[in-house]
Amino acid sequence: MDLQAPVSTIMSTDLKLARPDDPVSVLDEIFRKYRIHHVPVTAEEGAVLGIVSKSDFLYLLRGFTVHQSDRFREAAKLRAFKVKEIMVEQVETIDSEAPIKKAVAILAQNRFRCLPVIDKEDKIVGIITTHDIIDLVNAIE
Repeated sequence: MDLQAPVSTIMSTDLKLARPDDPVSVLDEIFRKYRIHHVPVTAEEGAVLGIVSKSDFLYLLRGFTVHQSDRFREAAKLRAFKVKEIMVEQVETIDSEAPIKKAVAILAQNRFRCLPVIDKEDKIVGIITTHDIIDLVNAIE
């Protein structure tokens, strides 16, 4: 395991993104379909504006009823909220060429579960999660 290797060597690049003015129903679809836990929120040009964790999303749903007869009402509520209303705006990012060791330090120090990875133009190119780090450690044998 080379902790000096760039984060680009282990980051996920198949990103599922949201825009600030998207309805929260977009997040619902992403979380259900892809089994991921973080959705970066970006501007059209790719700049990271925020992030929504599955926990943030579930917190919004708390109090929504789950009865089958109320699915229409739940869907209407999900369309009424915008992503920008629940996203975390203060997002730590990491450069794609930064060493994995730096990502591990940031994740551990802040108790983050993910870091959006950006290029030299500050555009998102990937995401590194605690699962990526665990996979890297598990690969050692």
